Amino acid sequence: MGSCLDVSRNFSYCFLFDSPVMLRKFDSGVMVIQNKSHTDEEVFARIKSLALKPDALKTGLSASDAAMTLGIAPAMAKEHLLTAESKGFLCRDVSADGFRFYINFFHEIDPSDLYFVKDYGTYDTWVKAALASC
Repeated sequence: MGSCLDVSRNFSYCFLFDSPVMLRKFDSGVMVIQNKSHTDEEVFARIKSLALKPDALKTGLSASDAAMTLGIAPAMAKEHLLTAESKGFLCRDVSADGFRFYINFFHEIDPSDLYFVKDYGTYDTWVKAALASC
């Protein structure tokens, strides 16, 4: 059994060999060992499809929601959600209930006509989901 530092050191040398795994460090400082074939684009696509579901459009996503969909630990899911937020795919709301992530549709809003709702796009999907619950 080795210390975390030993494991970190050993995996930092994996790039020298043809290893199927790599050590990844998130912006928060969390380090994980992951398969090299596991790409951010794949994870972001899965998170986006989850975030566009009607329930998620209304209530947002928690790390637990994403963890169940992605098949990973909630702490790891939170790191992926934070990374998706930093890339502009999601927005975050922090409340007494914890973190909730929502699809970012602000880039679809025209600043010159804030009250115009387009008949397409993520914002339109959100409006329809919100009105369906009324």
